[in-house]
Amino acid sequence: MALCVYCAKKAGKRSCPALGGLICPSCCGHHRGIAISCPVSCKYLKTHESYQRVRLAEEFHALWVEKTEPLYKAGKERSIDLLVWIEMLIYQFYRERALGTDSEVVEALEFLRRRFSSLIIVEAGGTTLAKHLWEGLQEFLKRESFPAEAVSEVLEKSLEIFRAYVDPAQPRRYLHGMLGHVERYFTLPDELKGSPSLIATPQIVTPKMS
Repeated sequence: MALCVYCAKKAGKRSCPALGGLICPSCCGHHRGIAISCPVSCKYLKTHESYQRVRLAEEFHALWVEKTEPLYKAGKERSIDLLVWIEMLIYQFYRERALGTDSEVVEALEFLRRRFSSLIIVEAGGTTLAKHLWEGLQEFLKRESFPAEAVSEVLEKSLEIFRAYVDPAQPRRYLHGMLGHVERYFTLPDELKGSPSLIATPQIVTPKMS
């Protein structure tokens, strides 16, 4: 039997379209979407991603409700709209990508927080995800009158949720939970069900709180 195309130690038992050979179940499970850029058509990736999102959606949503409750109580519904918008942008970015880790998300969110800081910070344009979020935020802010300090508060809330849920031992735990939360509790607009463009407004993307 052929050896695993990734570790070259164990027997390869699964066909890996990304690596063009047989991969052992252990390497497939540990490295898919992290070190291996799997095509979204891979049946093992599809099964795993669907399972993880369904498994973690409710748990993540409970944390999300807990962390956003102070904003609701303070009457900051528009801040919730912006928080939802950011999550939808992240969802849009990873919807057709199999490769990605939680560290990429926190790096992008911290980049945005620095950009909206009252301090003058000069730095490069950031990662691809950071640029995607920045452009999406600019689209939101063109439609909504939103002071920079309010944006900063929402970004801090996003980071608070991230830190409360992330697990260093599971490099994609936040992504699985957050993406599952979006798919289960938000009303996805047609733009995210079909083409990759994001046209929806936060009024369309409504959390299902029941």
